[in-house]
Order: sequence, then structure tokens, then C-alpha cells
Amino acid sequence: MIEKFYQLLDKKELEEVYPDELDTIEQKLWDRINQDVSTQETKELSHPLKNSKRYLLLAAAIVSITLTLGYLFSTRLKNPEYLHFQASNSIVERKNNTSLPIKIQLEDESSVVLQPKSSLFYPKHFSADTREVSLKGEGFFQISKNPKRPFFVFNKNIITRVVGTSFIIKTNEQTNRTEVTVKTGKVMVSVNENKALNLKYLFNKPDNVILTPNQKTVYSADKNNFETSLASNPIPVAANHSLVAQHVFIYDDTPITEVMDQLTNTYGIQIMMQDKELGKNTFSGDISEENLYKKLEIVCHAVKAEYEITGTKIIIKPQTKPMIR
Repeated sequence: MIEKFYQLLDKKELEEVYPDELDTIEQKLWDRINQDVSTQETKELSHPLKNSKRYLLLAAAIVSITLTLGYLFSTRLKNPEYLHFQASNSIVERKNNTSLPIKIQLEDESSVVLQPKSSLFYPKHFSADTREVSLKGEGFFQISKNPKRPFFVFNKNIITRVVGTSFIIKTNEQTNRTEVTVKTGKVMVSVNENKALNLKYLFNKPDNVILTPNQKTVYSADKNNFETSLASNPIPVAANHSLVAQHVFIYDDTPITEVMDQLTNTYGIQIMMQDKELGKNTFSGDISEENLYKKLEIVCHAVKAEYEITGTKIIIKPQTKPMIR
């Protein structure tokens, strides 16, 4: 009963426990329980309902766990962080107290643009196997590629794992939601493993999310789920920057299917035609200076179609109502 209760505690303070401290904390809880039960058993030994008393005493002892935990965590976690390396004494804390973003250069040539009121925690020297930092607030990361030393960004809610890429992590403390948007490369986002001590997490563990360029995911701690969609302003993927610079988005009676293929290749986003009849249309015009969504709006308007964002895909379908330009 004690072990089940200990594992299912649903207290926010438990989410920041360091793994190497769990054995010590659990032993302290058992010592407290044994002491309480032994003391009461001595007083109640002659009672006719001895067995019932044992269970009542055990229940009372369980309740006392919360008080013990409150003391342990309030003294240990005055300034909680979320890194495995925090046992080290060489952690650097950078807090942006200015009104403008600041750039932080890490020893591995990676960089972080830290937004105002945000903080970054990182070691003076990364370990030989991994690179780990912790973020509070919002930061834009550009990570140097090194497959042998994956890069981890720890946050109160999630862990973002990368090898070499650029992405944005943003946490809203009021809504307890964390957003990750990928610009280049690929990242894997998972719930911070310290959530294993959270009751909702144990019964509804979300899967890892793999993000590619122009995709984003939002993790809601309250709902304990990820919502994955497209970035609010997709940009051309790196491999196609040169094509964009050459203004290749100029069309003259070009089949719609070719236009959509070009957009798919340029932005790395899957664009699908729901109706084969739409593919028979052609488009003429110059949309080189427009962002992706404006490009789609112009093309769809020309062929009486509309687009819909479904997850990380864009669906082109026949127009159901007049489009407003």
C-alpha cells in the first residue's frame, strides 16, 4: 500500500525530484512510518480490535507521508531545475533581464537566443556523451551537429532531443503549455521523465513526437497531451533557399498539381489534392514575394478552391464558400 501510494502521489513538488535522491527520500518515508506505527502499536497492543487498529494506524501513517514530503521538498527545491547534470557545481545561469533578446554562445558552437524574462542553465563543459541545458521561458536554439553527442533541452514539462538543428521552445507559465517549433532538422519531444511520479502521467502517458521543419507541437500539462500542427509562418527549408532567391514562383498556365508539388518541396510540407478534378486546373501569376499561406490563398482563389490545415498536412479541396481577399 505504501509503495503504491508513493508511486501515485500527484503533487507538483514531486515533478522536480532528482533521480539519485529518490532512494534516500523513500527510506526517510519508511523510517517515519515505522516509527509512527511502532509507537502506536505499543499503546494499542491489548485492544480487542488489534487488526483493525493496524490498518487505521497504517492509514494515518500514510497521511503523514504528505507532511514529510512537504518538508523534504520545500527545503530541497527552493529553486527547482530540471537537469541530470545539476549535481555538478559548474552550472552557469543566464537570465535575460533586458527588454531585448540576448545571444548566448555555448562551448560546442551551438547558440541560444534568449528572450526577455527567460533563463538558461548550462554547464561550463558538456559531458563526453551528451549536451544538456535547461530553459525557463523562450529561446531559439541553433545546435551544432554532432550525432555522437545528442543535445537535450530540459523544461518543466518536456524534454527536446536533437542532434543538429534549429528550433524554438516557448513556455507559458500561466497556461502551463510548452510549444516547440522546428525551423531546420528534426527533433524528438517527450514528456519530462520526472512526470513518472504524477498520477495523470502514469495513466495517460503521451507518445513521443517527432518534428520536422515547419512543424510545431504544443504540450499541455493540464491535459497531458501533445497537439501537433504546422508553424504559424512556415519558411523555405534550407535546401531550397537558392530556388526561392531565383523567384521560381512565377507560373504561366501551369497545372495546379505542379504548383502544389513545388510548394511541397520548398516548404517540406505535404500538400494534398482532395478532388482530382481540381488537378485539371492551371494557374498563372507571380507569388514569389508571398508567404506560404498567402500563396495558397491566391492559387486557391484562382481555381475556386480552399485549403485546410489538418495536423501537419494541407488539404486542397473544392470551395464551399466565397473566399474573402
